[in-house]
Amino acid sequence: MTGVGTLYASSGKALRKQGSRMTVARYLRISDEDADTGQAAKTESDSIVNQRDLLTEFISRMPEFDGADIIEFCDDGWSGKNFTRPAVREMLEQARQGKIQCIVVKDLSRFGRNYLEVGNYISRVFPFLGIRFIAVNDGFDSIRPMDADSLETSFKTLLYDIYSRDISRKVRSAKKMKAEKGEFLSPFAPYGYLKDRERKNHLVIDPETAETVQRIFHMAADGRNTEQIARTLNLEHVPTPMQQKRMAGCTRKWHGIHEDNFWMRDTVGLILRDERYTGMNIFGKRIRDEIGNAHTVKNDRDKWIAVDNTHDGIVTREEFDRAQAQMRRYAEHPCRPGCSPFRKKVRCGVCGHTMARTGKKKPYYSCHTLRVTDAYACPVERVPEKDLADAVLKQLRMQALYAVNASRIWEEKRRLKKQDAGSIRKAISKMQESGRVLENHIREIYEKTVFGEMDKAEYLKEKNAASEKRDAIYSKIQELEAELQNAGADGKLENRFVDSFTKYTEVEKLTAEIVADVLQEIIVYPGRKINIVWNYRDEMEKLLLDISMGDGAGNTED
Repeated sequence: MTGVGTLYASSGKALRKQGSRMTVARYLRISDEDADTGQAAKTESDSIVNQRDLLTEFISRMPEFDGADIIEFCDDGWSGKNFTRPAVREMLEQARQGKIQCIVVKDLSRFGRNYLEVGNYISRVFPFLGIRFIAVNDGFDSIRPMDADSLETSFKTLLYDIYSRDISRKVRSAKKMKAEKGEFLSPFAPYGYLKDRERKNHLVIDPETAETVQRIFHMAADGRNTEQIARTLNLEHVPTPMQQKRMAGCTRKWHGIHEDNFWMRDTVGLILRDERYTGMNIFGKRIRDEIGNAHTVKNDRDKWIAVDNTHDGIVTREEFDRAQAQMRRYAEHPCRPGCSPFRKKVRCGVCGHTMARTGKKKPYYSCHTLRVTDAYACPVERVPEKDLADAVLKQLRMQALYAVNASRIWEEKRRLKKQDAGSIRKAISKMQESGRVLENHIREIYEKTVFGEMDKAEYLKEKNAASEKRDAIYSKIQELEAELQNAGADGKLENRFVDSFTKYTEVEKLTAEIVADVLQEIIVYPGRKINIVWNYRDEMEKLLLDISMGDGAGNTED
């Protein structure tokens, strides 16, 4: 989820850049449990269509939205229990950048069903960002100050949370019963199959792709490895599973690195290990580790629900077993002592895929994409792991010294200002009220223009002046919020960037624990050029904003 700190990080700069034209975001969501997807030609659920119609009609009736830019964010098939949904994350990112001034949803449950997170956005994040939030069917509008903290709103969000947890448990139980009967429950058919239009929850063979699946198994049985199979398919321009789905009109969004797609070793390996190609239905290979959480974990094989002969197989059990005999048994191993600290953290800057580590005595990293396709100009150089370690260690020490110096500057500034948190909060509250007054003034002069009480030139002049004042106020609020976030209850600095990096000023050797703490990834470009991406970048930006701001709450007059 995009955290509150991240949302605050650069809102001031964004607000200063935003234009005078209002942008209204309508947000739509439906989960897999209550989606009505119907026939294949029906690209969206009825619920999504109904939400869109309701919000479109509502926005058209609001005079203050006349002439506004309307943008849409839609999460079709996503639970509201968390904020890792792709569309809501994109919407919140644009909100953080100041590109959105109002968000409209059908009801509070469409935005989210997590009581605490929804409440936090409504009462803290959106007011801070100067964003109006409207839930049409709940009669909620944040422009009315009492709505955000009302007992009715809190009670509704709590009920949505409880209801979501209850229905999630019931859906899990119902799915388990259906799986035990051999019904296919996944939202999309595996490559090589189609969903049966005559029998719900049943698979039929797709003649266009089943032949490719058979070829893959035959090549594997003949001794060809997954890399060789992938390269053969790419050279022959055989459509990948994603490309095939798109050609068939599927609107599913894949979370891939590139819009274009090619066969990879992992893609081939997943097909070769999928027992559903023998005519078996399997359910429960992965489970969500928490109700409402999109994150899944592997489930023990003895807990899978596997039913034989539920549909026609593309390969026989004997063909499947022969292919498995030619493959090394796949297993994910945790990083043990002696394992590379850069495991899964070195990425090719051209194709975007994780680079492979080769060798034990003198390990190096290389991009294997060139082995399966010529579509990308990936780096051909081998990058020794020692070179990466030396570069990371050197830069880590510099980051550590930077953290130490930044913390000292912050402490000195704090000592000189002698500003307590209470006075800062009062200043923020006062400035928020000033911002709301300006927002109301902008709406009032708009209404005067609509009813002919003010000409357009006068309206634009007054609106631009009020908008500049409002943006300056929100920018100042953002700075003061950063100061509050950096100061702990005892008045001392609390910042994860400082807390983490200051420990490593004298570090002599990298360990897996240190790398996991501070390093996000290493991006490698041709010519052995590397870019080191550190953790806690938002925390660092928040600290820099704090120490570079003016006199804080001492100058808050607008």
